[in-house]
Amino acid sequence: MEKSFHDLIAQDAQSIGSEWVVAKYLNYEFDPFLQKGKFKADVGSHFEVRWTKYASGQLIIHEYDRTDDVAILVTGESPHFHIAGWIPIAMAKRPKYRHTKQPNWWVTQINLQPIENLRRSNYGNNPV
Repeated sequence: MEKSFHDLIAQDAQSIGSEWVVAKYLNYEFDPFLQKGKFKADVGSHFEVRWTKYASGQLIIHEYDRTDDVAILVTGESPHFHIAGWIPIAMAKRPKYRHTKQPNWWVTQINLQPIENLRRSNYGNNPV
């Protein structure tokens, strides 16, 4: 089923809201109007935020995702977002997460690190 223009705008708004939640949690400045495309990380210099409205949704990684980045999954809808966890993209691109029918990787929440562990990890350097 194809989404309407209104639905696409609402989806983008939810996605930007999830990025804002992660930026706030990690103490990073965030500009919701900044055009990042796939050339710049969503938050800071290396955090890619993935959003799904489904509470038990999975984190989806694509071929074009940078292997040096960290992916963070946010679930729910505004104003009730939940940071489900994180994983280095290099680890997410392992064969065990490869989707059998799509050209990407799906990581279940049980395989994500708790967000509380990110700051203490090698990937959780402080914001500039």
